[in-house]
Amino acid sequence: MARINARWLARGGLHQLGLSMHEGWVLLALIDRADRDGISWPSQLRIAADLGIARSTVQEALSRLREVGAVIEHEPGRVGRSTRYRIGDQPGEPARAAGRLRSANLPVSRGMLAS
Repeated sequence: MARINARWLARGGLHQLGLSMHEGWVLLALIDRADRDGISWPSQLRIAADLGIARSTVQEALSRLREVGAVIEHEPGRVGRSTRYRIGDQPGEPARAAGRLRSANLPVSRGMLAS
């Protein structure tokens, strides 16, 4: 029932999700800006500037974070407004509440071994 957070990531969550360093940084940037409901909406340019990485790197990281269920697109972006993301639940945890989006099943990839 716990949402992904910085403590969980530092205690093995990055490895469990199979994230690269840049993907982890982007996820932490989203977590840092999330509201109480786990919704975060910084622009890709803002994240890139804050982390000192290219916007294309942020875009690739966001794609991977969606793929593993670490973030869920809550509301698509449109002209003048950033995409809103919901921070996902820790793998193995049940969904937060009935009717809310559920995080995707985590694929076995990037060298992770199936248990």
